[in-house]
Amino acid sequence: MKLRPLTDRFSTALILLASALLMSVSGGLGRMDHVLYDLGQKLHVRPAPSDLVIVAIDEDSLAKLGRWPWSRRLHAALIDRLKKDGARVIGLDLIFAEPDTADQPADAALSDAIKQAGNVVLPVLLESSRVNGQLLETLPLPQFVEHVAGLGRVHVELDEDGIARSVFLWEGVGTPAWPHFSQAVLQAAASLPSQLSATPPRLDDAKPFALVREDLRRISFLGPPGHVQSLSYAQVLTGEFPAGLFKNKIVLVGATAAGMGDLLPTPVSGLRQPMPGVEFHANVLDSMRSNRLISTAPQWSVLLVGALLALAPMLWLPRLSPLLGLLASGLWFVVVAAVAMVLPLATAVWLPPSAALFAILIAYPVWSWRRLEFAGRFLDHELKRMRHELQQAGSNAANDRERQSSDPFQLRIMQVQAASARLRHLQAERSETLAFISHDIRAPLAAAMMQLNEQGDASGRLRAPLARALSLAENFLSTSRAEMADSARFQEVELVAVLHQAADDAYAAACEKSVRLQRDLPDDPVWMQGDFGLLHRAVLNLLLNAVKYAPPDSVVELQLAQTGHQAVVSVSDRGAGISAEQQSRLFQRFSRVEADASAPGGTGLGLYFVRTVAEKHGGSVAVASLAEGGTCFSLRLPMMPD
Repeated sequence: MKLRPLTDRFSTALILLASALLMSVSGGLGRMDHVLYDLGQKLHVRPAPSDLVIVAIDEDSLAKLGRWPWSRRLHAALIDRLKKDGARVIGLDLIFAEPDTADQPADAALSDAIKQAGNVVLPVLLESSRVNGQLLETLPLPQFVEHVAGLGRVHVELDEDGIARSVFLWEGVGTPAWPHFSQAVLQAAASLPSQLSATPPRLDDAKPFALVREDLRRISFLGPPGHVQSLSYAQVLTGEFPAGLFKNKIVLVGATAAGMGDLLPTPVSGLRQPMPGVEFHANVLDSMRSNRLISTAPQWSVLLVGALLALAPMLWLPRLSPLLGLLASGLWFVVVAAVAMVLPLATAVWLPPSAALFAILIAYPVWSWRRLEFAGRFLDHELKRMRHELQQAGSNAANDRERQSSDPFQLRIMQVQAASARLRHLQAERSETLAFISHDIRAPLAAAMMQLNEQGDASGRLRAPLARALSLAENFLSTSRAEMADSARFQEVELVAVLHQAADDAYAAACEKSVRLQRDLPDDPVWMQGDFGLLHRAVLNLLLNAVKYAPPDSVVELQLAQTGHQAVVSVSDRGAGISAEQQSRLFQRFSRVEADASAPGGTGLGLYFVRTVAEKHGGSVAVASLAEGGTCFSLRLPMMPD
């Protein structure tokens, strides 16, 4: 049974570790990871950059400029207006893959505007002509591509729960040839951080007709939809804005009206209020420029950290009570979840915590199950033994009641009830035995001693055995009372008075052996919670033992000192001393040490009584041999606060 706690710890730790690793490798709790990531993004809102502006094709623009599609002359005029106002770069999130058949000169006008501006970035669209068909890269018309400052794809991949959280920095059909649209805008604005490459990665093997992606990053969003500064397309086209508003700013032009363009559910918007694609690109652009793109930690580090976090509850569950263990595990769950939400915002690294959180969540139930299994086996073993003893004692009624229930838990309760009844019966028998010793044996022995004293029995042949029998009965009675003492009934006791009373009672025995009792007691009272009679008898036993083993014409010292909140009662003699081997069993029941051959024999209960009284009062007793010879017994007792 001693190895069971260690076995339970090991088995619980193994279950938690296996659960964390299994969940981490399988990804079965990926949605929980997404929820924590999204919650962290919602709680962290940053101010939108002042040099980033969205020109939105909104409902007001459609109402003023007519139904979509518009003439490309309008886009050319918009580019001219933005360039004239000093825009640093213009990102047109609009697809110009086919000629304008209704107004062919409009394409030339737009091409000329792009050329004159010299800072226009156009999108590349990755699309399929049919369901499960071959992916195609749709580029703008060649006459536009000839004059653009950059090209970038606008493809956004949704996670398994339909939320847009991340982008690939490079993507393409066959090879990852195209940067993200926001990355191309930053490169045209000469604001691309050095950590992001301006050239596509090289792969050893090409994959024709397949979508190839490299460098997946999560986005650190600025805030909910509408957080980035935005102006209406019609308002800008007609010049209804302060002069210099777009000076040296990055301008993204795209659709925000319902039914136009991409509306993406994001961690900061959800499904009810999707974010327009152009604002999504604005968030990606800000994350890139401020080095806030979030990388996912390597798998090995996720497994290692998850295992450590999952095993952490084993540091406190074996040491705390069930309630405190439950509270500590719940607090640890909250702390790990909170750190997981804050970590990507502080370090730009995402470490999925769901596997560790799952293990933390089941840590308390698993540990409780293992401990209950151990407790159940232990109780079954002990109750089986107790039932056997009850059967030997003739208590078969309990067994008959047990057979009436098929519930194992109810059977255990019945067995405990039977054992409790038997214990109460034994307690009653013990009380009867004490009463028998106290009256039916102790009283006749005392009467016989009085008659011998009155008749003057000179031989002493009867007095010695009768005195020994009476002393044994009294010691046994006192020890039993000490063992049954209830500390809840203790009262305030003045310890100095107890010591004086004990010294006075030992005075006659000391005089008979020509031993001098020396008292070193304080004048001020020392108060404690205790039983006056038990404390008096314990100190008296120490004094009588010291007198018994002390040589004639020597000194026995009684001292009281205070150490912190403890009172230390010391009884010292100048006898022969006690060996270390004898000291180890000195306070056991019926253990006697004959340090001096001439010393009279005892019952072996005196020092056991002293130890029992000390423990009942929350203290202890110790023995030490003095350097100058003799023995010192120290009784430590807790004092009352001032």
